[in-house]
Amino acid sequence: MSACFNPFSPLRRFLVFQAQLRLGVAAVVLVLAALVVFPASVGAAGEPLVVEDQRGKKIEFNAPVERIITIPMPMASVVMTLDGGSKRLVGMHPSSLKSIEEGLLKRIFPESLSIRADVTRGGTFTPNLESILELHPDVVIQWTQPADLIESLESAGIKVVGLINSPKTQAINEKNLAIVGELLGRRERTGALMDRFHSVMDRIESVTAAIPAKERPRTLYFRSVRDGGMRPAGRKVYQDFWMTLAGGQNVAGGSFEGLETAVNVEQILAWNPEIIFVGAFDNGTPADFMDNPALAEIEAVRNRRVYKLPHGGYRWDPGSHESFLTWMWAAMLTQPNRFDFNLREAIIDAYRFLYNYNLSETEIDEILQMKDNGSMAEYDRFTGKR
Repeated sequence: MSACFNPFSPLRRFLVFQAQLRLGVAAVVLVLAALVVFPASVGAAGEPLVVEDQRGKKIEFNAPVERIITIPMPMASVVMTLDGGSKRLVGMHPSSLKSIEEGLLKRIFPESLSIRADVTRGGTFTPNLESILELHPDVVIQWTQPADLIESLESAGIKVVGLINSPKTQAINEKNLAIVGELLGRRERTGALMDRFHSVMDRIESVTAAIPAKERPRTLYFRSVRDGGMRPAGRKVYQDFWMTLAGGQNVAGGSFEGLETAVNVEQILAWNPEIIFVGAFDNGTPADFMDNPALAEIEAVRNRRVYKLPHGGYRWDPGSHESFLTWMWAAMLTQPNRFDFNLREAIIDAYRFLYNYNLSETEIDEILQMKDNGSMAEYDRFTGKR
């Protein structure tokens, strides 16, 4: 055994004891094995990389970071986008892999389909420490809350960069992206992305900030429609942010926070939304509303203003690197008389910048969910033939 590593030093005994409490004896063997193979760093050429995460904690690395696991779902796509490929990504949340399979990244980064997605347990954000240790990560990107999501990893001697869950504002989204960009050594590229965010936001806010409440349509976003019941977005979530930015008013915002509250038909009728946004996280479509006799009198249904969220390099619902496209899309549907972006050209330009990828017209239709949305009001403006 190497003289520079003592597996029974007080620090190592503490790490093993903590892991034993959480994982049992079998996993402790994996922890000890990982510590033997990857002893504490004794220095490397060049200056160390120091990243401050959303906890305010500074994590030091001997640059570059080569093996990354992402547990927050958008961050697998973010890492590949900022880094220009998946070579440093060794593990991801299973929902991240599902997004790749269902969206455009399976064509842009086909090698990402073989990345392991067994790094969590039970379909949540709970780390699967056995699988994570097998992958020997340099770092795991994880949500900061609840705190035990990080504590279990750090107790096993794994470096963790913490991000804020479900960004409630664009400022939080940008901070998460900036931290990942810093970790990857892609500061300039991340800065160019921020410039796009700010340019689009300024254009939209310059119009919508002055729109009075009476001219803001009642909007409602559903995180799920079929899987787990009908769960709209309340206040203090990213979907509430972009509906307001786009010139709407979230009718669920005054009732609750978050995305986990299930509602019944009676509540939807009482809200009577003028526009309904159907999330890209489950299989719900506008047809679930248009074909439901109980919802026939809702203004959004009567006026055919029900829209499925697009899905490109990631789903357009939450905060991500593609969010500036979400804002343009939502603004054109929420305030059609005030906004007339050439969204197809914007998507083509964005995908060249984000992925160095030239989209076909068919792929743009796929991103915009033309199959499900094509018959809805105002959606012909996204065909490029209007």
